[in-house]
Amino acid sequence: MFNCDDIKIQREHCSNISNVLIIEGSALLRDNIKKSINDILEINCDAASTEKETMELLQKNRYDLIITDLHLSDSSGNLISYLVHEKNRIIIITDSDNEENREKLISLQIVDYLYKMDEKSIINYLINSIIRLQANANATVIICDDSRTSRLMIKQEVVSQNLAYIELEDGQQAYECIVNKNLKIDLLITDVIMPNMDGIDLIRHIRHRYNTSELPILALSGSNKHSLVAQLLKTGANDYVDKPIKNEEFLTRMNILLDHSRLFKQNKKLIKELQTTATTDFLTKLYNRNYFYSTIKVIQAQAKRHNQPYGIVMGDIDFFKKVNDNYGHEVGDIALKSVATIIKKSARESDIACRWGGEEFLILVPDTNIEELINFSQRIRKIIENTPIIVGDSGLRFNLTTSFGVALSNKENCEYVEEIIDEADQKLYKAKASGRNCVVFN
Repeated sequence: MFNCDDIKIQREHCSNISNVLIIEGSALLRDNIKKSINDILEINCDAASTEKETMELLQKNRYDLIITDLHLSDSSGNLISYLVHEKNRIIIITDSDNEENREKLISLQIVDYLYKMDEKSIINYLINSIIRLQANANATVIICDDSRTSRLMIKQEVVSQNLAYIELEDGQQAYECIVNKNLKIDLLITDVIMPNMDGIDLIRHIRHRYNTSELPILALSGSNKHSLVAQLLKTGANDYVDKPIKNEEFLTRMNILLDHSRLFKQNKKLIKELQTTATTDFLTKLYNRNYFYSTIKVIQAQAKRHNQPYGIVMGDIDFFKKVNDNYGHEVGDIALKSVATIIKKSARESDIACRWGGEEFLILVPDTNIEELINFSQRIRKIIENTPIIVGDSGLRFNLTTSFGVALSNKENCEYVEEIIDEADQKLYKAKASGRNCVVFN
């Protein structure tokens, strides 16, 4: 019986692209390719211009990628066969663009081939290919097909692209891994006609969980049913390849899907980072005023609708200027971060803790009462008072105190948050004037 926990991700063949060998008869092209890879990708490159030089380098070094011209001045005609036999990862550059030569190239277990064109285009293509191979080393593909022969062919192509893979025999197995076990993969390659669960049902179920950008799907089928392609695409497949699979077409479509998915994930991550930057204080990692004012409207609406008062707690570090004057601003930053950490850990998940400016903090507490606010503020004050600020290995340690002012909304003023903030601020001023290290609420 199939158990998803028993599956093994095959990644022994994956490697980081850190050593590249360039074999090219043209000194100018060879040197420019080497310089570009070194400068742009900071990858170590060796170079050879003949088959003899190549064999000497191969005897001394192991390369993660070999970029080779198809025709060298001393070519024996056996170099490519030897490189493939030794399971090297190869990109071939050729100036022969006839169909017979192309058929020979795509029958080989190589990463890719490209025709000799202008130098800039060659270098751009090679740089992009290396970037893809580096990214592929961290990606995992599921190959789901009930045909062992088909799986073997797909595995060979996947391995050539530096991709880890999982091999499954039917749609139900893939469903268990992806949907039920939430296995994180980067691409699903699935046959359409399979036992237990066919490819169309598998795609349909996966699309309930993941959209086409989050998990791309490449469908395969030997069916001659003309409407199948449209059905697959409408169900949620990103692309489709006919069986028997043509190597070059399959690799091109697979790599395009992986590239698009990576771009989506990078953009998603970038958007999240930008949102964090816009709403979070850089130093303390607490929320900032922008986030407070974007959130307060929801809290105000709840307070008015359900008669659930919210509280504002204003806090300030006592004599913080002396910390900066005596120890320097770097130590002052450490003190601010320490206090912010205590506030963040003390707050409830529903509370919104902000750095309001300088050494001043604001905490928005939804659905509360004055007793809870006072107890909450007193608890934070005591923790801060009893937690020493420790400055690395310098031996420097000191204690801080803080003062707090609290204010509670009511049904009449809950929509006027500035009034409540002003009230809490006035209470904070009272706390400072009455000796500091205390909480004032009336």
